[in-house]
Formats: sequence, C-alpha cells, structure tokens
Amino acid sequence: SGPRLAKSVAQRLGQAGGPWLQPCSGHPAALVNCHTIPEVKVTACLVWKDWPYRVHPHGLVGKDCSNGLCEVVLKPQTNPKHSFSNLGIQCVKKKEIEAAIEKKLQLAGSLKNHQEVDMNVVRICFQASYKDSSGQTRHLSPVLSEPIFDKKSTNTSELRICRMNKESGPCTGGEELYLLCDKVQKEDIAVVFRKETWEARADFSQADVHRQVAIVFKTPPYQHLELAEPVEVEVFLQRLTDSVCSESFRFTYLPKDHGTCTATHPGRGTTGSPGVGMWLQDGDTKRRKKPPGYMDHFAPLPVAGGSPGRGTRWHL
Repeated sequence: SGPRLAKSVAQRLGQAGGPWLQPCSGHPAALVNCHTIPEVKVTACLVWKDWPYRVHPHGLVGKDCSNGLCEVVLKPQTNPKHSFSNLGIQCVKKKEIEAAIEKKLQLAGSLKNHQEVDMNVVRICFQASYKDSSGQTRHLSPVLSEPIFDKKSTNTSELRICRMNKESGPCTGGEELYLLCDKVQKEDIAVVFRKETWEARADFSQADVHRQVAIVFKTPPYQHLELAEPVEVEVFLQRLTDSVCSESFRFTYLPKDHGTCTATHPGRGTTGSPGVGMWLQDGDTKRRKKPPGYMDHFAPLPVAGGSPGRGTRWHL
C-alpha cells in the first residue's frame, strides 16, 4: 500500500499567542510511516483554511524555508519524524497577494478568486514524495494541520473578558453593567447570559462599544421572574460570525424583592483595586464638571490671617 504521511502537530504554530512574524514555541511535525523507503521529500506550505485549500499568499519563514515553502528530506529508516522548529509566518499586504501567489504556482496555486482569501487564518499543508524501486516518483496524500489564527486580528483572535463592574442584579433585567475585554469588533460581538438551556443576549448598540475594549450594556431579564432565591448564571462574549465564545464570568440574578443594591468587584486576580464602574463613574464626574473660567487660571489672593492659596494651575 506504500508509505503513509501522518500528521503529528505537537503544538500548533502560533498557539503561544505571539504575532506571526516572531518565532513560536510550537513545532509542527511530519511523520512518515514506512521503514522501507530510503528517502522521502516533505514540503510544507500555507494554504487556505477552507476547501479547495488553495496556496495562501502568506509564507513560512525559518530553517529550511525559501520563497514561503519549507522543504526537508526524511530518512525513515533512521528517523521517520521531523520537527519543523522555529517556524514563523511571513504576512503579505493585500496589494502583494498576486505577486506572492505567482511564486508558488508550481504547487498548483491559482490566482483565481484571490480576493476571497482570509488573511487572518491559514493551514499548513504537508506534501511528501519518494521514488519507488523502479525510479518512479510517487506522491503521498497531503495532510493538513488545524486552522492557525492570527492572534492580532480582532476577527479571529481569542475572546476574553477582563473585568465586570457588577456581579449581581435584579432578575427583571435592565441593570447597566460595564465590561472590559480584549479587542473586539463592535459589529461582530454579543454579550450572552446563560443558565443550562436558557440563553439571552445583553442589550447594547455598536455605540456602546468603546475603543474595542469596553462594552456598556443592560442585562436581559431572567427566564423566571418569580425567584425565591438568587440564581447564578454565566456571562460570556460571543463572536457572531463564527460563534466563538470567551471564558465565562459569574453573574447572580436576585429576586425582585431583594432590593436594588448590587455587588461590585474589582476584577479577578486583582485585590484592592477600583472596579470598572468606579473608573467610568469618575470619568463621567469629571466630564460633568463646569469648565474652568478665566479667573480659575490664577491663584486666589491669600486671606488675611489665613493660609496662602494654592499655586497657579495651568491648563494646557
């Protein structure tokens, strides 16, 4: 049946969370399951995430790499496995896509529909060939890695809630909360509340997403409004385009007669620091203050028998 190329990706490239242009700790590897072939040539290249897996404009860089491809020769009788260590992904700009793909046409690449390529995700395609006893070149079936995402892109990056200013609210909903998170796309994000089979989205608009890292929203009403005791639910971010979710935070729905007081916390992993709500409230208070007048730029005259006034304040 001939040799078989097995994929053995110990750790996906880019899993360490660094940008693509830097070396990563993950080492994709190729394993050839055959000990009767003296040499096998293995080529690794980047392809699209989805079928038909066309050659991707981005390229591999590192040891044994040239023009975006990585080529090694394995000797299965000695060591059937090769680890592609210190690999990186060299990104190209959109205007350079055609030129980058033209260099890879020998791998059956195509310039067709290159506008549809997702520049934020790739796969590694392992292709292998060997010569049989008659000298004929044989090609093994290609093997694809799992999708590899650009950690810097908000379209594909990992979602994460950093802090929430409140951890409880009334079961009737409508409680305003502040949430800090890693960068998100305001048109492609939802805040979801979940308890077992029940699920509801928080109420907010794109204008409530501040600089991609903060969301102001109102809690949805819980499924049962006649609660006899508090109920704990999960709160998490969800990207609308691919349904990827963040790890969840805890939120407690309180019975209607529990009162209007809600608890705040400074955020996980932080002790004694002010909560998100306090920060934003402080900012709102400052914005509501009356702007300084002309005379405010001068120090007040000292009062007889009293202490001197403050020094001059400069407003630059």
